Amino acid sequence: MGGGAARPGLPGVCSAGAASNFVPDKFVVTRALVGEVVLKITKNEAISAAKAMLAIVVIAFVAEAMIMYFLKYFGHPEHAPQIIFLDALVLSLVIAPPIYWLVLKPIHREYAKRLEAEGLAENMGRLAITDALTRIMNRRGITVGLLDAMAQAERYNTPLCVAMADVDHFKEVNDEHGHEAGDKVLVGVAGVLTDTLRMPDKVGRYGGEEFLIVLPHTPLAHGRKLAERIRAAVGKADLDIGNKVINMTISIGITQFRKGEDLEQVLSRVDEALYEAKQGGRNRVIARKRA
Repeated sequence: MGGGAARPGLPGVCSAGAASNFVPDKFVVTRALVGEVVLKITKNEAISAAKAMLAIVVIAFVAEAMIMYFLKYFGHPEHAPQIIFLDALVLSLVIAPPIYWLVLKPIHREYAKRLEAEGLAENMGRLAITDALTRIMNRRGITVGLLDAMAQAERYNTPLCVAMADVDHFKEVNDEHGHEAGDKVLVGVAGVLTDTLRMPDKVGRYGGEEFLIVLPHTPLAHGRKLAERIRAAVGKADLDIGNKVINMTISIGITQFRKGEDLEQVLSRVDEALYEAKQGGRNRVIARKRA
């Protein structure tokens, strides 16, 4: 899930930006998916039926003609070619619809149901890694994304940066304006993050007001510059919390993955960097190299 593609404006952010990590509401996605499957089935059903019955007509006609030919060959009374043709045509036209509706139609229906079930299963799998509030990846989804990025970096010896962003003074927003306002802040920050990131980057809500960011093919020096750009973008964003528009800041800890490390080691180091950023006064980026 990269951060460069555009999408409709995200609630909670007073800007024209667009975030590519956006995942549509699960009910909207499900309805759209089912509607698409049904539309395709309806559109193609008449064509499929016509093709199937035409094939049955041809097969039956050829079979009947061959039977009449062999009967003639073995000494049965000879029939005029017109009679043979008419008999084969009538027989094929009579048996084609019943064969289609009794045999091919149920098979087609079951195939359509299977396609729909597979589509819904894929959709539910996507929803399982999506945060219900911010509509970006949840902790499970971004962790899987990080593990995949670590495996790629290990295999191809490419740089990988991992960052953890935390919304500053978030508890004060909840205490002063209520949890609904806090939710809108999280939605707005998630939108800014996805707008600012590049196409191969990933971001997910790791928990509470923390966001885990995965930056493939990025050395630490470049990753720090990108983290500073993210921090500045969040600080400039006008976040609509319903009764007023506010500005928030974030603190970011960032580190670079090294070959041979496991998930716990990487996350522990990025947590240390984030803690240092929070202790150092917030609204800053701290990069931590491997000890």
